[in-house]
Amino acid sequence: MKYILMILCVLHSWKSDAQKATQNAKGITASQPQQNAAGVYDAPEIKAYFPFGQDSLDHFIKRNFHFRTVDNAAAGKAVVVFIVETDGSIANAEIISTSGDKDFDKEAVRVVKTIHGWKPATNKGKVVRSTAMLTVVFNVR
Repeated sequence: MKYILMILCVLHSWKSDAQKATQNAKGITASQPQQNAAGVYDAPEIKAYFPFGQDSLDHFIKRNFHFRTVDNAAAGKAVVVFIVETDGSIANAEIISTSGDKDFDKEAVRVVKTIHGWKPATNKGKVVRSTAMLTVVFNVR
């Protein structure tokens, strides 16, 4: 069996129809951050982020990801969406775009749930719950 090496882990902001477009006096359209019924912002003024940098996030995922395959040509990507709580913890992580391998997807969710220390989002100067998204790409070596 071969180990999988993740070659990319990208943090995205999760945007949805929760943003409401408005026009100012000059006719310029701007998006107003809106929270859903659960009090979670999809696009706050300042998005949640991992404060130790992308390289550190990539290293953490590579070090903690445990997945094996017998396929010598395995490759794919899984997209995980989750909530960054006001204390920087992760909640409700789930796959929104599958890699095609249930075990890989399950492991991607497990590892994302273990990433601690996020800097939470803010909206109008207040710390808020928000959605975030990670894309985890893998390739057999």
